[in-house]
Amino acid sequence: MLRLLPVLLILLLAMPAGSQPAVPAVSGGEAPVYTERALSVTPLDHAIRQRHWAPGLNRGYVPQGLTTARGTLFVGTYLSTEPQTNRGPAKIFAVDPKNGAVIGGFDLPASIGHADGLAATPDGGLLFVADNGRALYAFDLPRSLQAGVAIAVGEARKLDKDPALGSNFLSFDGKLLWFGRYSRDDGSARLIAADPATLFGGGTKPFRAAEAVRSLPLPFHAQGATFDAQGNLWISASNGRMGRLYRIDTQTGAVLAQHEAMAGLEDLARGEDGLLWAVGEAGSQRWNSWATFFPLLFSFDPAALR
Repeated sequence: MLRLLPVLLILLLAMPAGSQPAVPAVSGGEAPVYTERALSVTPLDHAIRQRHWAPGLNRGYVPQGLTTARGTLFVGTYLSTEPQTNRGPAKIFAVDPKNGAVIGGFDLPASIGHADGLAATPDGGLLFVADNGRALYAFDLPRSLQAGVAIAVGEARKLDKDPALGSNFLSFDGKLLWFGRYSRDDGSARLIAADPATLFGGGTKPFRAAEAVRSLPLPFHAQGATFDAQGNLWISASNGRMGRLYRIDTQTGAVLAQHEAMAGLEDLARGEDGLLWAVGEAGSQRWNSWATFFPLLFSFDPAALR
């Protein structure tokens, strides 16, 4: 019996834990050919359900914005392979969430150089795009996909020169457009909820914070936002060294939950079956020198976070 103990111990250690799902393999998308790095282990691995390579990696695109419409993932990107270059030709990729295949897309206007925020109307008719805090745009999504180039519907009023205002990411709850500014550590950035009719209603006067339906404090390094199936607001935050997920009270801005995530975590989107989707830029050609390598589109179960 004593001779069997080492063998039994080895077998037990080799058995997968029943309460912890195995991390899924990358099942779709075009794998990078510019590196042979292995994917990083991340604090979200236990909650991840699907993993696909982000689109356009081998062409030098950096994944940024993310949203869903009509069962399709839409990824906002810009072209850059140099750490010091944060703007370039921008493109929207349409991706099948089941297999990670690129099934369409369109080029954005030359004036947009950093498509870091996306949101779509529930019917998939309009796509809102944020350009690195500089401007907000609305495009006809079906016609843009058909044409292969963006068909503009409107440009939002310029934002007032208020340090609290900015549009680095977007989310649409069906009535209000939520947007916010990336802030490193000054604590001034606000999460703004506004009626799209107010933003895109014309006029030459800049949009002021006083016109917001809601104005809430933002965590540092906020990069993306989405609402889950229960109406909870989630905020992603990251830089090249850290990443976090926050669940935010939409009335007060209080942080209700906080979870460690991977560095380079960008935008979020609501998927099906209660899952959320996210995209990472760490390991794109521009950011391939970072310690974290995770240039993926991935879904995760927010109920599994701990």
